[in-house]
Amino acid sequence: MKQIISLLLSLFLIVTFSGCHNSVDTGDMPPMIDMYGQKYVAPNMPVNELPQGYTYLGELSKEQANGTGLEGCKMYAVTELDSIPDFYLYQECGTPIDDNTVDSEKIQWAYVQWIKVKAE
Repeated sequence: MKQIISLLLSLFLIVTFSGCHNSVDTGDMPPMIDMYGQKYVAPNMPVNELPQGYTYLGELSKEQANGTGLEGCKMYAVTELDSIPDFYLYQECGTPIDDNTVDSEKIQWAYVQWIKVKAE
């Protein structure tokens, strides 16, 4: 249970202090990106290297950024798939200090994975 709470807190800190431009207050909901009619969230820690197989898609538009302040960030995805289950944004974010914690005072540029939200 502690790990889940720690992971959720880390996610909150990552998203709160991430962005290519100004941060936006998202209230109680986690920030979501809306791309091609699908919603995406960023539950994982940032990484310094883009995983193999991901290629440049373009820059995130203001509409796709959906109020997150991430418009203009570079997007990367596996383009050989029929759909996009996840993609990476190269964005400003906090620095991981261990497996479950991000230091939001130490800002860096890294790749953040955004994963498609499953429809309920």
